[in-house]
Amino acid sequence: MMINFLFPALFVLLLFALLGAITQISVALDEEDVERFTIWTSIASVVAGLPMFLW
Repeated sequence: MMINFLFPALFVLLLFALLGAITQISVALDEEDVERFTIWTSIASVVAGLPMFLW
């Protein structure tokens, strides 16, 4: 029963992490900070790819 709750909670957590990374990408673009943009884009890519490994 706990497993049925664990996977959707994990995916919601990943969704919020992805939204946070996208927000940071937007801030980096506004500040024209290429280095932060690259770092946050890499983080967002990893977070977006995690459900494929977890499924």
